[in-house]
Amino acid sequence: MVATDLTTGAGPAVRLEAGDDASGFACMIGDLLADNLRDYAGRRRVASRARGDVVLTATDKTAEITLSFGPDEIVVREGRVADSAVLAGPWVEMAKLCSGRLNPLKALASGTIDVDMGRHPALVAATGFVLSVPPSYYGDTSRRRNVTIGIAVAVGVGAAVTGVVVWRRRRG
Repeated sequence: MVATDLTTGAGPAVRLEAGDDASGFACMIGDLLADNLRDYAGRRRVASRARGDVVLTATDKTAEITLSFGPDEIVVREGRVADSAVLAGPWVEMAKLCSGRLNPLKALASGTIDVDMGRHPALVAATGFVLSVPPSYYGDTSRRRNVTIGIAVAVGVGAAVTGVVVWRRRRG
């Protein structure tokens, strides 16, 4: 098995650890990451600064992958890396979240998506931002954001996500 590099030289490399044996989930997320890093400078900058592991779990398909952010590459691994932050939900909801069609705060508040940030709330926010597709991709050019606003939104989402998670844990 040979790892597959999905990048075109823009930003950190995106590598499928399982190569040709990678699952559809890993391939989909790897392609999305590679495209976003190539096409969006703000996402490229955030990804180049992120460090650590985030698990993405499609709960209804029992599919799990781990995104391992390092200094020069993001490795997409099959399965779960221990002590990682986790984003989990049904396959369709995870696909909506990653395509920018589902608001992460609404998904968290409604319980559609569960998050365990562990010790990495900023990494979870960075992952959400790097995986998201801006509204302009879907033809909405009225909400273009510059890189500074994009990074501020990612940090704000991280703080809000932390608040929602704490609130849900205290409530339940």
